Amino acid sequence: MYKVSIFAFLLVCFAEARAQELSLDQASDPASMVTRITIDLESYSFENGSMFYGIRPGYYYGLRNEKHLLGMSIPFMHNVFDGNYAGFENTTGFGDLKMSYLFVPYQKENVIGVERATFAFDVTAPTGEYLLGRGAGAWLYKPGIIIKWRIAESVIFYPEMRFQFSGSEANSGAGSDGAPDSEDPEKDDEIQNLSLSFPAVMNIDSWNGWFSLNALYTRSFSEDTNFFFMRMDIGKTIGRKSCASLRITKFIAGQPRLDLILQANLTFFMR
Repeated sequence: MYKVSIFAFLLVCFAEARAQELSLDQASDPASMVTRITIDLESYSFENGSMFYGIRPGYYYGLRNEKHLLGMSIPFMHNVFDGNYAGFENTTGFGDLKMSYLFVPYQKENVIGVERATFAFDVTAPTGEYLLGRGAGAWLYKPGIIIKWRIAESVIFYPEMRFQFSGSEANSGAGSDGAPDSEDPEKDDEIQNLSLSFPAVMNIDSWNGWFSLNALYTRSFSEDTNFFFMRMDIGKTIGRKSCASLRITKFIAGQPRLDLILQANLTFFMR
C-alpha cells in the first residue's frame, strides 16, 4: 500500500509544469548549496521480509555565496518485523536525527571539467529507539568529499567518497548507510564503512526533468565484507521553485541483508 502511495504521489507531482525559474542543474544536484525544505517518503525492505517506512522532513540553510550549508532531518518511522520480537512486530515513532554540513572550497561556473569540490560531514544522533528498530543506538559520523564534474552541457558526474564510523557499537548492518537493522534490532559491531558512489546525471531540458544512474560500493572494515548497489533516480521540476523525484536502490552483490530502498522526494527551494 505504501509503495502504491509513492507512485500516486509522483504521478501528481510529475504533471505538466508551468514556466520554470528553477534550473535543472540546481534541481538535480545531490550536493546543492541552496536553502530548501525537503520531504522524503522512504521504504526499506530487508532480505528476511522485515521492512520499515518513514516520512523524513528536512531543512537546509545555505549562505548566499553558496560556500556553506547546514541542515537537519528526522524521520517518523513505522516498522514491520518478520518474527516474534517480544511483541514489537509493529512499532511507530521517531528515528535518528541527522545533521549535515557542506563546505565548498573550490568552484567554477559552467565549465567542461571539474566545476566544484564539496567537503561534506554528517552527524547522526541516536534519538530513535534502537531496540524497536528505529535507530542505530549510537552516534554516527560521516565525513567525505563530493565532486561535480561536467562532461557535457547536460551530463554531469558527481563522484563521492565517504567514510562512516560510529562512536560505539550500533544497531546497523554493514552496507546500510547507518540505517537501523530491522532484521535483528540489537547492537552489534561498531560501524566502519568506506563508501564510493559514481552517479551520472542527464538533464532533459525538453521535459524539465533529469535521469541518473549510480553505482554504489561499500567496504565494511568491521565485518570484512563488500556490498554493491545500483541506484536509479528520475526527477522533474514541478513549479517555479520546487521539484519531485523517485529513487530506487537495489542490492546487487555482497552479503544479502538490505534488499530494496524506495524513496520519493519533494523539495521546495527558498530562493
